[in-house]
Amino acid sequence: MADRILKDLQPEKVFRYFEEICGIPHGSHNIRQISDYLTGWAEERGLSCTQEPCGNVIVRVPATPGYEQAQTVILQGHMDMVAVKDADCGLDMERDGLELLAEGDYISAKGTSLGGDDGIALAYGLAIADSDDIPHPPLELLFTVNEETGMDGARELDVRHLQGRTLINIDSEEEGTLLVGCAGGARVDISGETEKAPAEGSRYRITLSGMQGGHSGAEIHKNRENAIAVLARALDRLAEQVPYVLAKLSGGSKDNVIPSEACADIFCTASPKKALEEVFAELYAELSVREPDMKLRCEEAAAVGDGTAAEPLRESGEGLSAASRDRLLSLLQLLPFGVVRMSAAMPGVVETSANIGTALAAERVQITCSVRSMIASARDQLCRQIALLAGALGYEVRVHGAYPGWQYRQESPLRETMVRVYEDMYGTKPAVEAIHAGLECGLFLEKLPELDCVSIGPDILDIHSTRERLSVSSTQRVWSYLLRVLAELR
Repeated sequence: MADRILKDLQPEKVFRYFEEICGIPHGSHNIRQISDYLTGWAEERGLSCTQEPCGNVIVRVPATPGYEQAQTVILQGHMDMVAVKDADCGLDMERDGLELLAEGDYISAKGTSLGGDDGIALAYGLAIADSDDIPHPPLELLFTVNEETGMDGARELDVRHLQGRTLINIDSEEEGTLLVGCAGGARVDISGETEKAPAEGSRYRITLSGMQGGHSGAEIHKNRENAIAVLARALDRLAEQVPYVLAKLSGGSKDNVIPSEACADIFCTASPKKALEEVFAELYAELSVREPDMKLRCEEAAAVGDGTAAEPLRESGEGLSAASRDRLLSLLQLLPFGVVRMSAAMPGVVETSANIGTALAAERVQITCSVRSMIASARDQLCRQIALLAGALGYEVRVHGAYPGWQYRQESPLRETMVRVYEDMYGTKPAVEAIHAGLECGLFLEKLPELDCVSIGPDILDIHSTRERLSVSSTQRVWSYLLRVLAELR
C-alpha cells in the first residue's frame, strides 16, 4: 500500500494487515476477493490452507519451538463486514477500498462503516502467523464468510478440516469481557389474506414515532416498547370510540430490530383526532418513562400528500373489513415481544425473548418475528406458541432460519486460563458474560459439541454504522492479552 495511514501504529503488523484488509471490498456476499487474498497470503508463506467452496478459509500454522506437543488452538473471525455509507459518500463499496482516518485513539473510515467487526480478527491472526518471535501452539486460523447476514460460513463449515478443539473467537466489541454463551434464534413469518370493505369519509395517516428501537438481541433487556404493538393498541382503542376503516398498517425495518416507528392509514367520516389524543395521553402516561420521546400524529390526506410523507396517500375508497381489522389488531397485541424469561444459569442474562420486527397489512398481512433463546427447546417452544396463536386467528405461519445458541459450560479449561491470565496482567477479574445476540460459536458447537470456546475483542464503537470506530489502545492491549493466553496454552 503506497500511502499507509496506519504506518506509525504499533504493533506494526496488526495495523498493516488491518489496513490491507480495509483496502479490499468485503461486504457480506462480496467476499470472493478477500477470501482469495487470505488463501494467496497463506500459499505465499508455504502454509497449509483450505479454501472451502463457500469461501471459508482455514490456514494451518505450525507450533513454535517448545509447543509442538500442545493441543491445536483455533483463532476464528469472520471476513465479511456490514457495508454501509452516508448518502453523500461517492465510494462504491462493491469495488472500492475504504478511506481510513486515524484521529487520536480511534480509527474510522470516511463516510462508511469501518469493518473493525471483524477485520481486526483477521489482522490479529495474520500478524501472529507472520511472526517468528511469538510463542504459540499449533494454530488453525478459521475465517468464515457472511456472518453478518445469517452465519452462512459457520453453517457450511466442514469440520473435518479442523483438528483443534479449543477455539478463541475474536468477534466481541468490548475489552475486558469474556463471552462464554450466546442466544440461538429463529424467524417466524406470519401471513394471510385480508377481507375488503368499502370506505367512506376522509383518509387520515396516523404515525407513531420517536421511540428508541434498537437491536432485538443486544438491547432487548432494556424493556423498550415496540412501535407496532403500541400502535395496534392505539388503533384498537380508537375503534371503541370512532368507526373507521383501516386501509393500511406498516412498521419496522428488519425482524431483528425493535421498531421505533409505525403508521396506519384509515378512512373516517368524522375526525379521529380528539379521540386519538385521549388514547395517546393514556398510553403516554403508562409508557413515557421508557419512551419519553414517543409521539402520535394524525394528519388528513391533504396535509401529507405533498411528498413529505413516507409515501403519497391515495384515495382508494376501500380497506380491511371490520373483522379483518380486528383480527389483525388482536394478533399484534397478543404476540409476545421483549424479554420472555431470564436465565437461571447466569443471573442477569436474558434467556428467551421475542420481537415483532416488521408488519405490513393491506392486500395481505405479512408479519415477521425474531425469536431468541440460549436453550434450543425454549426457542422452539416460543416459536410454537406464536404459531398456535397466529393459527388460531386464521393466519399461516412459517418458522425458518433456526440457529443454535451457545450454552454456558460449567467446565471450561480455556475460560479458566483466560481468566487467570487477565488477572495476572491487570490485577482484576474480567467480566465473564453471555450475550443475547448470536455468535458463530453456537453453530460450531452444534457440529463439535466438545469444542471449548471463548469470545474476546477490542473496543469497537457504533458497529454497523458510518460512526464505527476502533480503539487503537484497546487493540494494543487485547493483542498483548491474546499473546499471553497463547503462551499459556502449552
